[in-house]
Amino acid sequence: MRNYSKTVVMLASITPLLFAESNALIEVKLFKPWVVKEENMFGTLAIKNTGTDPIFLAKDAFDFDVGQLVTRSLPRNTPYEESKQEKEYLMMMRDGDGLFGLPAGETYLYEGYKFYFVYPDPSATEMRFTISIYLGKDLWLDSEPLTVNRVIPDSEEYLATINNKKVNTSDMYKMVAVTYKNERWLYKKSTRANNLYFPICPLSLTNKIRVEPHDNENLFKIWDGDNPMIYHLTKSILTEGPDENNVLGKWTRERKQRAEADNAEVRRKKAEGEK
Repeated sequence: MRNYSKTVVMLASITPLLFAESNALIEVKLFKPWVVKEENMFGTLAIKNTGTDPIFLAKDAFDFDVGQLVTRSLPRNTPYEESKQEKEYLMMMRDGDGLFGLPAGETYLYEGYKFYFVYPDPSATEMRFTISIYLGKDLWLDSEPLTVNRVIPDSEEYLATINNKKVNTSDMYKMVAVTYKNERWLYKKSTRANNLYFPICPLSLTNKIRVEPHDNENLFKIWDGDNPMIYHLTKSILTEGPDENNVLGKWTRERKQRAEADNAEVRRKKAEGEK
């Protein structure tokens, strides 16, 4: 299986926040540089506070996704609706689990959560954008530009139709394998009118793919040839699977190990400086 995934390191803008320096190094992981029509891009990120004061982030990944994480198109010909984002941010603050302060010098990842970077213009062929973190009161941390191309796939293979019977028997999804050039990806495809595609993981190019129910209504076993994976429908992630398929889990695990080592070193130096 050939892997086109790449890590793009983003240097965010420096923004004054309460007379302190607030900036971050945002490392964005996109697992492929192309999307099909009606696809929500799939990726994750690590946030390093390179300022002097804490950066306040949502404790819960879902709250962060809704209230702070935004895909903003480039060029910015029209101003972003800060008032709309401020409303989302305040709603997150009211209904969510609150914020925590990421200390200066430390890195944070939201584990076990898949981010979909929804591009504002679904008709664009070449999509240029930033991944932006909203800090409230019209303050942003913006990444450097990213580019993803919208393509026409070479083929799409239907695999199965699944749903979470325990939650909603009418919310059905098709599982399909999409091939583009020398890559093959598994998608969850909505059966509603919008036909949205949600990428799950890369697949081998030649193996037969099978999908079958697992232990409960929300888990499914997916076979890539002889390699089994466990897919959580509601979370839309693989909870088990080999690294060549479970690319989100592999990247998060390895990046977390580095972050923990770096954070320990930052704390050690701070403790020495306080003596």
